[in-house]
Amino acid sequence: MRRALRHAAVKTLVEYLALALSPGVFAQAVPASASAVIDELQKGLNDEAVRMTDDLLRVDPRSFKVWTLRAVGLERSDHPQEALAAYQHALAIAPDYLPALEGAAQLNYKSQSADAIPQLRRIISVQPENATAHAMLGVLEYLKADCTSASQDFAAAEDMLSSQPDALMAYSICLARLNRTSEAAAHFQQLVEIQPQNAAARYDLALSQWRSATAADALATLQPLLDAQPADSRAMRLAAAIHESNNETPRAVELLRAAIVADPNEPANYLDFATLAAAHSSFTVGEDIVSLGIKNLPNSAALYMARGVLYGQNGDVEKAMADFERAHTLDPTDSSAASAEGIAQSQGHNHAAALEHFERQVREHPKDAFGHYLLAEAISWSPPDSRSDFRQNVRQAISEAAKATELDPHLVEAYDLLASLYLQNGQIDPAIKACRAALKIAPKDQQALFTLILALRKTSSRQELKGLVQTLTDLRKAEAIGNSQKARYGQLVEDR
Repeated sequence: MRRALRHAAVKTLVEYLALALSPGVFAQAVPASASAVIDELQKGLNDEAVRMTDDLLRVDPRSFKVWTLRAVGLERSDHPQEALAAYQHALAIAPDYLPALEGAAQLNYKSQSADAIPQLRRIISVQPENATAHAMLGVLEYLKADCTSASQDFAAAEDMLSSQPDALMAYSICLARLNRTSEAAAHFQQLVEIQPQNAAARYDLALSQWRSATAADALATLQPLLDAQPADSRAMRLAAAIHESNNETPRAVELLRAAIVADPNEPANYLDFATLAAAHSSFTVGEDIVSLGIKNLPNSAALYMARGVLYGQNGDVEKAMADFERAHTLDPTDSSAASAEGIAQSQGHNHAAALEHFERQVREHPKDAFGHYLLAEAISWSPPDSRSDFRQNVRQAISEAAKATELDPHLVEAYDLLASLYLQNGQIDPAIKACRAALKIAPKDQQALFTLILALRKTSSRQELKGLVQTLTDLRKAEAIGNSQKARYGQLVEDR
């Protein structure tokens, strides 16, 4: 969808520029000597037109209209960067010149450059009724996750959105994210009417209808997806959730089983079944289904965590701990419920830049506890070149995390990270101590509970382990049920 949005709402700007070059419009606004350039552009002789602007600009280098003509020729000759430079040169001379503004905005929009945003806003300041500029700005704001601004710009362009399905989809999603569910449903409905085969729009319509308390309409909307071949397991999961919310558990179970058959390699199918089983205390049935999922997906940490929760709820502490440990082995960063999520993780594609940034922050603000925590996390995420580098990274990260807890004894995230690092480094007693410190501050800290279970499993504290496993599984169960009742539109968008 993001790729399609790059080109949404562009057509009208292209038509505008074509009109600007037609006889009697643009020609009246340029020097008489430039009319020959327009003639060449109209004939498609773009290279010749550009050459002619060279001569004109030597005579009058501040003619922003000739600079714009030059940009049009360069753009048509497939030289977008040179064209953008020419448009910018025109705007440096005449900041509100609409043909140059729209040309530059169009090029920046195509490349999803942030420079398009102030240019589009300037167009709107000159032409508040410019629906195309509003639509393009709405798309860019949507891509920046600024749905408040995007929804306002889409509303100003609503009359043209029926011809721009991708922009209409973005508008609908933003309305849903803003909890304007009835409006979202109305716009998703419009999109489904325009594109009946658009499965994503149909799914989101059903989701919006359900959130608008019209479950029957939601199920009717989903039916074509449920009848489709191949079957749509995501639609089955949503239908199951709707039926469960109507206390129609047998139908929900039937749909989730069908989703597993339709797509046995989708972890969410098993996880939703596990959540349903836990909600109805059908732990053994849930264990069997998740075990089937593990057989198909033996490297899924999430499935091991889900089965561990079911084992814990069913009183089988040993099996629960074994599954937790297996999940931790498969994915040390994600298998726990609340692993630390610092900026370093989001910048994982550029460890060097993240490290440099946080090291500078700590140098400039040596008493900033959160800064030391972020640096510790950045170090822990740094890819080592060798085993010795790995151990050195862990030691450095431990030092920074410990410093964070000294500076702020109530920073739970730092204790969580410190405990995980100690455990990773084989320092069991310090890991246990850090976990207990975190739990003293936040008794429901699932990260600390999880790490403490892994650490204590290497000791003889069996009775305490049993209680901790029960506490963690209770928290996980409540979280899973809560999450299953939340319809997260952001997830629906990103996988299209």
